[in-house]
Amino acid sequence: MYPKLILPGQKTTLLLTKIIVLLLMFFSATAVSAQKITLQGTVKDEKDNPVIFASVFVKGTSSATSTDLSGKFNMLLSAGPVTLIFSSVGYITTEVKVAVKQLKDSVNKINFTMHSSSKELESVSVRSLGSVRQKPALGYDRVADDYVSPGLTAKLSGVSVTAADRKTSSRRKDVAMDKTMLSERTPLAAIPKEKTKGYKAESATATRSRLLTAGELNDFKKWRMWEDYNKMDFKAYSEKWKLFATERYCVQLQNRDKIAIVGEKLFLISKVSGDTLWTAMSDNTGKAELWKGLSKKTADDNLVIGVGKESKQFPAIPFSQGINSIVVNRNCAVSNRVEIAFLVDATGSMQDEINYLKEELEDVLTKVTVKDPGIDLHTAAVFYRDNGDAYLTKVRDFSKGVSNTTSFIKEQDAGGGGDYPEAVNDGLNAAINELQWTAAARTRIIFLLMDAPPHDEAKEQMKALIIQAANKGIRIVPVACSGTDKATEFIMRSIALATNGSYLFLTDDSGIGNAHIKPTTDEIKVELLNDLLQRIIEQMCFVNTCDEHKAGKEPVVNYENTENIKIFPNPTPGSVTLLSKKKLKEIWVADFTGKFLMRIPLGNKAKYQFNLRAFPAGTYLIKYITDENKTGTEKVVLIK
Repeated sequence: MYPKLILPGQKTTLLLTKIIVLLLMFFSATAVSAQKITLQGTVKDEKDNPVIFASVFVKGTSSATSTDLSGKFNMLLSAGPVTLIFSSVGYITTEVKVAVKQLKDSVNKINFTMHSSSKELESVSVRSLGSVRQKPALGYDRVADDYVSPGLTAKLSGVSVTAADRKTSSRRKDVAMDKTMLSERTPLAAIPKEKTKGYKAESATATRSRLLTAGELNDFKKWRMWEDYNKMDFKAYSEKWKLFATERYCVQLQNRDKIAIVGEKLFLISKVSGDTLWTAMSDNTGKAELWKGLSKKTADDNLVIGVGKESKQFPAIPFSQGINSIVVNRNCAVSNRVEIAFLVDATGSMQDEINYLKEELEDVLTKVTVKDPGIDLHTAAVFYRDNGDAYLTKVRDFSKGVSNTTSFIKEQDAGGGGDYPEAVNDGLNAAINELQWTAAARTRIIFLLMDAPPHDEAKEQMKALIIQAANKGIRIVPVACSGTDKATEFIMRSIALATNGSYLFLTDDSGIGNAHIKPTTDEIKVELLNDLLQRIIEQMCFVNTCDEHKAGKEPVVNYENTENIKIFPNPTPGSVTLLSKKKLKEIWVADFTGKFLMRIPLGNKAKYQFNLRAFPAGTYLIKYITDENKTGTEKVVLIK
């Protein structure tokens, strides 16, 4: 048989036909391979109880979901092997390899058992489900565990989480509810009714202040350091960042008139080597937090505390044994100058929240000046991105008032980034060393708003910068935005502890931005970020005047004497008697910010006596726990 004759022009037609057939075959194969397969799973604990709201992540991707009230979950995945990461507070985070197969009904099923961690942490129960949205971490493999469902509904204005019915679960806590409840994913509901006048329904998601919701996790308000972490997690995170803020020495500085001394340098010194291990400045309450370094290498326990230019040194005792109460010969002098700087991550991953944050910062600064016109407020701002971006840092130095800073903040936007870590160290260096801080200021604060950690190679510089901040008396208050993971939370809390600051975190309750991490703790309080920032500033700036007849009123944290204990005399020159109808198993003394200062020894009695003479005059909180695990707080005023 002769070959078929192909005439001129037919070659092209045949070639095109073959190409079309090949393309159709390719797209058909691609469509088959790209077809999503449903993976259905059930997660239970060792006792065969469903693990509700456990996070399920696909390793190396942004795909994530959470289990429902029956411990079940569904995910759409491509065929092939994947690694699933299961995590939930109180359980061991575990990776499991799964082979997703193309089946007739396109459904794969898996049952998984989660095991309790060595220390049980109480998690937060949510009222309704919402899909977890994780900020993509391009090129960065991480376990982003313990994200909160966007359906979380909670009470505002500092209302505590209350224990749930123990018959339901020994681990769970429920979120307190009241008339100020947040509706799911409705930002306008986060605003008190009196503030919403004039807003139309369609403007509920407009960018403005008083929308973002947040909480505070202050480790100084806990008696046991790092009690929220089990040993395994603490070891992993501390080794990762080479930060070990565990050996704390708290100093209360006052003069002979029982007035707190503000802005005095304090040194923790080794008597053996003569080296200064830590330097800090007394804050607005006369307290300073000293640390025996941030590494595990310091073994010397023969330590003393130096104060300013005093020749006398005082024996140092660790916080576990009490407060270092030091009385010095100083006259009362109070500066009105307050310095507040905002350090903001401006990479692309912050785009979902940065415009809201800009509105909040402007509103907060304006309200601070109106609320306390007596302070001499100076403000500054630093924005940072990452290596290779359009810029590394943008700095606006301190200026009197808020107008220059708020104008600068409004000009900024988010961009750049790409991988997960950012140039946090460069931003922090600019904020600490390029801004012109003054030693005479009453208070120095950096609010660090971020969602990603520093690069691994910046660990040593980060440690050096933390030490520098403490040395200058700069209190750093990190604010965790959406996308923050657990390792980043740890370094943020370490920064807050080392610099006498506090850790803040945005929550899903506002419905703004991507998913926010649930903090590693057994209790949260949700409030408007706007109110929280104002409260932190007020607590860190307040000082009693030198004139006892013009003493101010401390911004005391919310408290409730649930068991109606009685404290007398109140006010008191020092000696205190506490009467309780119920047996108490714990009693602590805290300052007006809620920072724990002293633990009261207990006996089998309903009458307790202790003395507050070691502290300067002011308002203190007596916190207690009954044998029935009911907590409460009463206020007592210490006079000269």
